[in-house]
Amino acid sequence: MLLSFLYLFIAGLLGGFIAGMVGIGGGVIYVFIIPLALRYIGVPEAEIPQYTIANSFFAILFASASANYVLVKHKLFYKKEVAIISILAIVISYFTLEYIVNTPWYSLELFNSILIVLLLYMLFSTLISAKKVYVTPLDDLNKYKLSVVGAAGGFIAALSGLGGGIVIIPILNSLMRIDIKKASYISSGVIMITAFTITIHNLLEKPIYDYKFYNAGYIIFPIALTLSLGVVIASPFGVKTARNLSSTSISYIYASFLIVVILKKIIELYLIAF
Repeated sequence: MLLSFLYLFIAGLLGGFIAGMVGIGGGVIYVFIIPLALRYIGVPEAEIPQYTIANSFFAILFASASANYVLVKHKLFYKKEVAIISILAIVISYFTLEYIVNTPWYSLELFNSILIVLLLYMLFSTLISAKKVYVTPLDDLNKYKLSVVGAAGGFIAALSGLGGGIVIIPILNSLMRIDIKKASYISSGVIMITAFTITIHNLLEKPIYDYKFYNAGYIIFPIALTLSLGVVIASPFGVKTARNLSSTSISYIYASFLIVVILKKIIELYLIAF
């Protein structure tokens, strides 16, 4: 048991560092490690996707809050863009959780399949734009465009547990031609707000199958808090590192982590099928 929590703490450190550096909330690491911990403590297999998403977002909340503290301190927090994107992200994520994710038919196979598709998309869009440097001013983004970004981010965040950054960053960077560093800063702010609302929702939710292990709703505190401790420690270092790296370097580091998680999820899906 102690070794399991050590793995969770290390995952929190790694996820927090990536969250601060890339602006994706660290979910790409959490969805890798959380299912292993859930199986170890006997969480019902049928609800592993729901528990994974809920506990991933608890850690994402701490990762993004730590990262945003550093961003505010260095005057890199874009309040207007974050506020507009967050409004629709909150609404869409709530309905996605209520009517899709926290239902009996949202299975582990479906969860993993969606993750693989999203991660492949993230990998493709990241590599395509890795060497491109955009200088489009943020003032060119009107409320309609920002709202579309929020809707997409909220939907994918709730569906996957990865954090809305997986679509917010590619849309802002590849489609709207905003520099990837600015896109990641905006993403961090949006993720913090949406992760807070999703965490509150999951704390109050009643799981379908009866399970008790120091939990409230879908949040299992020994898992969520161990992850979050590592996150709080490492996230500010990720932000500081990002400020000294080129946009291209950040893109390639991000892509390398995506490849690892994609391979792991494909193997997992194969084992479930056979």
